Amino acid sequence: MARRFSLFAVWLAFLWCFPANPSFSLETAEAPDGVWTAIIPDAFPRYVYTWRMRSDGTYREDGLDVVKGTPIQETLSGRWTVQGARMILRQEGQPFVFDGVVLGGSYSGTLYLNGRNISRFCAARGERAPERCGTGPDVAMASTTFGTSIPIRATQIGDAGGQLPVQRISIRRR
Repeated sequence: MARRFSLFAVWLAFLWCFPANPSFSLETAEAPDGVWTAIIPDAFPRYVYTWRMRSDGTYREDGLDVVKGTPIQETLSGRWTVQGARMILRQEGQPFVFDGVVLGGSYSGTLYLNGRNISRFCAARGERAPERCGTGPDVAMASTTFGTSIPIRATQIGDAGGQLPVQRISIRRR
């Protein structure tokens, strides 16, 4: 019993010496002002997106085909909200929603289209896109008939004349 108490006391002392630092996330609902550069590897693997965030809760989005070096869309606009470390971007006039977590200069999560998750995404603060997105809990999830979720991974197998890439979806069980 005395050994357990002493381990607990050491653990508490350790926690007291290293307090949690909320500067690693947007826990205080600070504005993500500035430029963020994103990739959406499962749904749009050839494209890089730039979000110009404003403190008034709006953003502007541009997209670039990295292979051709040409814009893929006119500038889109939308609104963002922050609650704790969670940030949501909703495009105006488009059915896309980015729902993820901000940790320091990184933002990652799931992209939804008409309420259905279609891809994971990740973004970095600044003009440089992340090289790849992690495959952790922010991987897009597909709902099954029985109400459970299973991870999906999409790979590009062709191109539809410059339109949305044709995808092959593979489902893997955990």
